Amino acid sequence: MSKSNIKVIIVLLCLVIAGGTYLYVYKPNKEATDSAKSETESLEVKLADLQEKNKHRDEYIEMTEQYYADFNEVVKDFPATLDNELTVMFIKGIEDNFNQEFLIGNASMPVPSEFYTLGGVDSSYQCYQRSVPITYTGNYENVKQFMEYIMNYKYRMNIASINISYDAENDVATGSINMNQYCVFGEGRTPDTLDLDVELGVDNLFIGGEGAATNTNFAYDADNGAVIKTTNDIKIVLSSANNDSADGVVVAAGNDSTNVSSNSQGEVSINLDIFAEDGKNYATYSIDDKNYTVELTGNDVKIYVASSKRTDADDKNVAKLNINNKTDRSVFVKVDDDDATSPRFKMGSKTGTVKVY
Repeated sequence: MSKSNIKVIIVLLCLVIAGGTYLYVYKPNKEATDSAKSETESLEVKLADLQEKNKHRDEYIEMTEQYYADFNEVVKDFPATLDNELTVMFIKGIEDNFNQEFLIGNASMPVPSEFYTLGGVDSSYQCYQRSVPITYTGNYENVKQFMEYIMNYKYRMNIASINISYDAENDVATGSINMNQYCVFGEGRTPDTLDLDVELGVDNLFIGGEGAATNTNFAYDADNGAVIKTTNDIKIVLSSANNDSADGVVVAAGNDSTNVSSNSQGEVSINLDIFAEDGKNYATYSIDDKNYTVELTGNDVKIYVASSKRTDADDKNVAKLNINNKTDRSVFVKVDDDDATSPRFKMGSKTGTVKVY
């Protein structure tokens, strides 16, 4: 091979090596360098943004906590579930709040349907809705009070439609109302539970719990317990805890020496134990660590609750009566003049035969 050919081959090899170096070494490295430079510039921009945000770290944490608090405050207006049992007791509570003057004829409770999903709060929350149509009997004033009751109910509800047939001569209003119920279901939301001390199998869960009589016809039904106002064993007086003349919750069995009272603005539990001892019957009523025991001489136990309307937005006290009746005597509770939209009286747990008018 001539020297000229060898020189040509060497030149070609040099070109191949140079081309390979460019294609397989320089170009990839340059692309990687350019990519790294571009990524570095992007990260520097992001770092500068994060550093700027970090200057407001405490502010953002405080704002986030406030947003969670605001969210929780909003969802408090909605229950966690729409259980049929809770709706049954809600409807029963309507009649009790109106002292049986606004009566529900029938109600339908369809399966709730999902209509919205709340996202972006750690986890998703499902919003459910259902319509509850009811028929009713009352008077025109009851209908207006019922609409106000729904508007001021502890959970968000609304009335979709209302139908009224009015008998002016007898002041009787009948018709139908379609209510919308809502709930927000999700992590951390606690469903409401029924506060009923009722043995499974009791014939009528609205009369009482364990040991309740099966007969639901009582002597005080004829006048809706009106006679209990003047003839009673125990009297409960409920008024604003802000008044200067007396405590907001007073329980008595006669004169002032029998008084047990509370001036709390919150919910006050009145525990009433009815029991037999040495052939006699007694009732002990208590609030916190204060109590009084009275002998019962009648064939039944009559409790008169003299309530009153709310005075203002700061008037919030509630009395919850829990009855533990260990005797065979029936207990009758007459609630009078309670606030229709924000009742002061609340019936708690019941053992034995207990009926509320």
